Amino acid sequence: MPHHPTILGPLRVLQLIGSLPVGGAEDLVAAIATGLDPARFEVTVATIGPPGPVAEELRQAGVAVVSLGLDFKRDNFRSLVRGVRRLLREVRPQVLHTHLYHPNLYGRLAALGLGIPAVVASVHNTYSRVKLHRRLWNFALAPCTHRLLVSSPQVREDVRTYDWVNPGRLEVIPYGIRLEELEIPDSREQARQRLGVEGFCAAVVGRLEEQKGHRFLLAALPAVRQEAPDLTALLVGSGREEQALRRQARELGLEETARFLGTRRDLPLIFRAADLFVQPSLWEGLPLALLKAMGSGLPPVATRVSGVADVIEDGVNGFLTPPGDSPALARAMIELYRQPLLRQQMGAAARATVAQRYSLEAMLRRLAALYENLATSRRGN
Repeated sequence: MPHHPTILGPLRVLQLIGSLPVGGAEDLVAAIATGLDPARFEVTVATIGPPGPVAEELRQAGVAVVSLGLDFKRDNFRSLVRGVRRLLREVRPQVLHTHLYHPNLYGRLAALGLGIPAVVASVHNTYSRVKLHRRLWNFALAPCTHRLLVSSPQVREDVRTYDWVNPGRLEVIPYGIRLEELEIPDSREQARQRLGVEGFCAAVVGRLEEQKGHRFLLAALPAVRQEAPDLTALLVGSGREEQALRRQARELGLEETARFLGTRRDLPLIFRAADLFVQPSLWEGLPLALLKAMGSGLPPVATRVSGVADVIEDGVNGFLTPPGDSPALARAMIELYRQPLLRQQMGAAARATVAQRYSLEAMLRRLAALYENLATSRRGN
């Protein structure tokens, strides 16, 4: 049992991330900050860059948010490390938890010599393109990192293999979601009415970036539409690929079929209106949007990448397809279109999987125990 820290007051925890736009890693940081027991943890969230919309949501929820307002491209290496180090001296966290490559780098460098009892870094994605300088930094900083957290066994394997990190420092803690947050009063009909959706509807949620594989989904849609003429694909998210994807949709004659909705915070409404969820990513960690869709009872069609393949049992609670394979995506979507009963069965199995294995409560319990075990064992130092 971990030593309960309330005797000495709550543990000071600093969550460090680059910025807080709407996204999976950012929502995870928000879930940690708002979900940890305030009697045991005093959480501050800090962004190295500009705060972003999730920061405003956190402030409204009563979470302390600090923004350094630095820029990874404009500010030099030394300024970035110095800025984070100043922050660490002000906050004096007993747990520093960094997320994604740049915060992992600058946060851990800034922490050197400050005697922070627990330094934890999270790697959220598998390694699609292994960059040598990143590997060397991760290898060099591993000895001063008390735990490297990963979301799936595949990410763990990548960090171990490419960064030569001692397996004893690696821990797999799968992400979790709150199922009750997916509950909304709207019926399916009401949700479809509010979104202007009719017919067979696929929901896709993710930043419009190369990683998320939207172009392969768009290439699959003409074949699906031949079977399902009333098809609508709701694409939720924004990003650098948006113009190219809109152009591709026009060239494929999908203006009426593919609807680009931009960034949205009403995912439960979108999931209530949809018939299935599609995750066409080329590489991943463990996508929160997938867990939320499955938790909403949607059958998923997803690519067999990293943590996705841990969540989905092909043919049982969803379909898995090879990444970058548009015909396979189309076949799986058509199969679900043709078989409403299968959609229902897979959706129920998907929800059960999330309820049993990917609850936010389970993730927070493991994280709280880790923070306390690491920090309290060194707290007197």
